[in-house]
Amino acid sequence: MLSKEKPPALVELRPDAATRAVIDMADGIDRIMGNRDLYARMLLRFRSDYAHGAVPIGAALAAGDAILAHRLAHTLKGAAGMIGAHRLHQQACTLELAIRTDPPAQQAALNALMGSFDKVLHLLDQVVAGSAPGGFALEMPQRPLMQDPVLLARLVELLIDADGAAVDLLGESGASLRVILGDARLARVTKAVNDFDFEGALRALRQTAL
Repeated sequence: MLSKEKPPALVELRPDAATRAVIDMADGIDRIMGNRDLYARMLLRFRSDYAHGAVPIGAALAAGDAILAHRLAHTLKGAAGMIGAHRLHQQACTLELAIRTDPPAQQAALNALMGSFDKVLHLLDQVVAGSAPGGFALEMPQRPLMQDPVLLARLVELLIDADGAAVDLLGESGASLRVILGDARLARVTKAVNDFDFEGALRALRQTAL
């Protein structure tokens, strides 16, 4: 889990079309209400969680464990969507569907996913190193994050992991999350989580408040 002390902040430079095609970071930031510090945490969490790219999914398929492969693809789909990696998100959707309904198409879908995964991880390495081409850089903020963004980051982590502890977090910190999300969005997120629809909760979290 990422440290809560002085996490990197995201500094926008001038992302080019090639960078946006891999990760649309502006869209990712918009999805979490402009919170750059939280988005920076999400990028680092993604880079850490998916250090091995599509290897675990490929290994599960090679072992004939379709249930595990499907779960991994489904989790990747949500995580990629949250950071704005749209092409990777779509290819994870395609692979998830192939695993469920079209086994002969699995290998082609996995190969496509691997190519996008490599590009996403390479870009994140550049972002961390401060060498993204005309894109984004990470720098240390002058002050630590306030409690509320950390709370929201924790909720996002639990939803991406499809962790039932999100139910407890919503119950314990509903008042603080209501300030961050507003009544309508919090109600949608809470309903989805209570139904254990974690992907739906992530979608509700990304929606603009009404």
